[in-house]
Amino acid sequence: MKVFSERADKPHAYLFGEYTNPLGFDPVELALSEDGQAWQSIFDDPNLSNVYLVDFDWLPPVIADTYRTAGTRDGQQLANSRLDQRDIVLKFIAYCRGDADEKLTFQSLSNFLIRRHNYWVAFDNDGSRMYHVREKTITAEYYGDKMMMITVTLNNFTGVAQSIMPSAHINEMPNIGLGLPTDIVNYVFRTSEFDVNNIGELPVDPLVQGDYFDITLTGIGSPTIANTTTGDAITCTKSLTTGDTFKLIGVNPQINGQAAGINTDNGIIRLASGNNHFKITGCQDLNCTVNFYFKYLN
Repeated sequence: MKVFSERADKPHAYLFGEYTNPLGFDPVELALSEDGQAWQSIFDDPNLSNVYLVDFDWLPPVIADTYRTAGTRDGQQLANSRLDQRDIVLKFIAYCRGDADEKLTFQSLSNFLIRRHNYWVAFDNDGSRMYHVREKTITAEYYGDKMMMITVTLNNFTGVAQSIMPSAHINEMPNIGLGLPTDIVNYVFRTSEFDVNNIGELPVDPLVQGDYFDITLTGIGSPTIANTTTGDAITCTKSLTTGDTFKLIGVNPQINGQAAGINTDNGIIRLASGNNHFKITGCQDLNCTVNFYFKYLN
């Protein structure tokens, strides 16, 4: 999957002999995607060839606590706690030819960042992570008619970041900064016991958090898939035969692409942060793929 521009002449800081290059810094490459699959880089937009992302910053994780009172007991009790939405602030600089060019540049950047739907953003210096956002504010500060600074605030409404690539495809592109071990991690298994390494900083919970989580299993028999680390398990009560595929997509089981909740015990599977030990019983000749995104606080 291509996330960032494949241009050989990406904008960069001035080098000796580049007399027409105005940049004294290496701009950050910004890419956008509405589905997390097809990406558009700011470097590939011809209307933004004079706009450069200087830096970006995000608020630290925002904890939102809910308290409740208990009769005449003093104080309050913590009812629940969650990660709340937060802002990501982007700082752009634009070199223009005059007042009209400044207005057109501001319009072009607005068109690039303002979308009807939520979208994902990724930065080339941010460790292969992406953020689910909506545009919040965009303001400009003018320095004459040749240069302006543009500040964009994005609302990271999920409150967390996640890996650009899911676990089953994590080795298909460089993933610096995700906390990957030095050896190649694997999420396709052919044995009845195996370890799933959730290298993210947060658990994966498809029930409460709605996290993407996909287990695909082929084999012969009535499998029980158990994560002994979390104590979660799900049993397929229908016997699978050669050519059958059992999938658990989030909390929804399927057999051969058809809803199969009636053929299970309605169990769920979650992942703790770190190593998770799995055990599959009641099934032979199995092949199991565990696919999910790694989640991070920043």
